[in-house]
Amino acid sequence: VTLVAPLLMSAVAIAHHSFAMFDRTIEKVVTGTVVRWQFNSPHSWLYLTARGADGKETLMSFEGSAPPSLLQRGVTGTSFEPGATITVHFCPMKDGRPAGGLGWVRLANGTFLNPSDGGCDGSARAVEKWKPWLAAGYTSCADAQKPK
Repeated sequence: VTLVAPLLMSAVAIAHHSFAMFDRTIEKVVTGTVVRWQFNSPHSWLYLTARGADGKETLMSFEGSAPPSLLQRGVTGTSFEPGATITVHFCPMKDGRPAGGLGWVRLANGTFLNPSDGGCDGSARAVEKWKPWLAAGYTSCADAQKPK
């Protein structure tokens, strides 16, 4: 039994997906309206409608961490209320779908929360890196880092 338990536990860990579906070399931000916040295990999901450059509204979805980790960071089941305007930092899906791995979220009152599950960096360091870029109007790290 002692030898079997670690093998079973490692199989469960391997069965959990990687973050390979997210392009972690690209970081973006989008501001939109919360449609739904699914606060569940093994991943929470944030659904947001956002207007593109063409003015068309798109439903986007973002994968976040599970409730136990989120609660430790002050993120609750009511942190993202439907109808609220928020700014989401994310690493997009490699296949181009309007979705991604959550990094940080900025609420309308300016508060930053970290619902990240590792698909994108939601740390305080990432927030500080983005603050001047947000103030300058950037929506991607690639644009913010271009030589002037």
